[in-house]
Amino acid sequence: MTIEIQFLEGKKESVLPIVKLTKSKNGKTGTATFLFKNPDIFLQENFILSNGMNLLWDKKKIHTTDLTIFFYQGKPFFLKAILIFKNSKEWFDFLYFMNYYSKETGLAFSEKNYSF
Repeated sequence: MTIEIQFLEGKKESVLPIVKLTKSKNGKTGTATFLFKNPDIFLQENFILSNGMNLLWDKKKIHTTDLTIFFYQGKPFFLKAILIFKNSKEWFDFLYFMNYYSKETGLAFSEKNYSF
C-alpha cells in the first residue's frame, strides 16, 4: 500500500510533520494541524505555491487548502496545514491514514501532547 502526503501532485513529501490534534467533547468533530519545517516544496528552484495538502492511501484522499507559510529572512521556512473534521467518518478516515503513515515513517504518538 502506498501512503503519503503530497503538496504537489505526484511529489511525495519526505519531511515528517508534527501533528497536533483536537477533538470536540462529543467526539464527532475535530482538527489536525500539520507543521512542516522546511518541507520539500520549499526546495524547488521556482517555488510554486501548492493548492493544498493531500493525504493519500488505498485510492483514498483527504484534502485541505488551509495552508499557511511562515517566512524567515525572506525565505519560506515553515508550513502549517489544518484539516477540519466535520463528522466521525472524516475523523476515523484520518485516524486510519495516520495509523498506516506512522507505521511506514516511524512517526510516534505522544498522549501527553496529544500529537503525532
